Amino acid sequence: MDDYQHSPAGEGFFLPGEWEPHARTWIQWPTRADAWHDRMPSVYAQVAEIARLIGGYEPVSILVRPEDEAQARFACGRDDNIEFVVLPIDDCWARDTAPLYVTNGVDRIGGVAWQFNGWGNRVHGYAGDAALAGRLLAQQKLKCFSADMVLEGGAVSTDGYGTLLVTEDNLLGEDRNPELSQGEIEERLALFLGVRKIIWLGGGLAADSAGGHVSKVAVFCAPGKVLTAFATDERSLDRLTLEDNEAHLLAAKDASGEALEIVRVPLPKLPKKGLRGEELALSYLDYCVLNEAVLVPAFGDEMDGMAASVIASAFPGRKLVQVDVSVLALGGGALRRLTQFEPALK
Repeated sequence: MDDYQHSPAGEGFFLPGEWEPHARTWIQWPTRADAWHDRMPSVYAQVAEIARLIGGYEPVSILVRPEDEAQARFACGRDDNIEFVVLPIDDCWARDTAPLYVTNGVDRIGGVAWQFNGWGNRVHGYAGDAALAGRLLAQQKLKCFSADMVLEGGAVSTDGYGTLLVTEDNLLGEDRNPELSQGEIEERLALFLGVRKIIWLGGGLAADSAGGHVSKVAVFCAPGKVLTAFATDERSLDRLTLEDNEAHLLAAKDASGEALEIVRVPLPKLPKKGLRGEELALSYLDYCVLNEAVLVPAFGDEMDGMAASVIASAFPGRKLVQVDVSVLALGGGALRRLTQFEPALK
């Protein structure tokens, strides 16, 4: 970063809240046959269904490899609200690898291309995803701010008015930016995302394959209002972490100096296993906000209804749509992780 003047914040850009008007939602078409194995046809079908569903509320742009384009078009069918953008990609989690779009709130949209290292080298073969944000912004002819720090979109949640939620587990871990101090990380978050107050929570879910993303444990749903996950099972390995996170949020102030309103959302009650028999970190906070709807994951769990009701109440005026993500969840994510929103100009 040369100086403040040439940073996104210096040019008046900021990361908006995800509930603000969208120009479109981005999705990445699944690619990792070595990870999905015999579930590949099922995940194609589920992602196509989600794309068509989102397309009923706003435009959808699907990032797809050249060799997968014909198959993706066939799976999604004819839909004027779905377009396909051909670029090299390695995985389907657009929240973490597509640009974080920023706006000046008036007449300009840009994007931040963070460094990407495969979720702390938890996966291999991620060159396409690492270069995706810069390539996509160039193709869109939008200003690209290249950030000298590893960060995924799921690692942050903002109120759009200067406050950011993050976790120590994720951003201060040795597998992301070991050469940076907490103060240096905060400086980059402020300059690239236009935030003035960073609220540090302790940790994410223990089984999170992304390494402690805040988006599975606490997210803003409006200025001054946070949805926070809690464990209904007292034996849960995450119970103490989530209680500590909630205590931090109750004691915190936002960028305007105001206390936060906390709304609790249960985690799924029954444990579920992934494709390799690993414990899954499932969270109802892995939802997707659209212009006129909010899509909430359904895991086939007894808490599905309660969680959907709580999340729906946080977005009055938007239609609640519960979405079966039983296949997608086997890969470690759901609706939020699958999607990235691009803000609309007012």
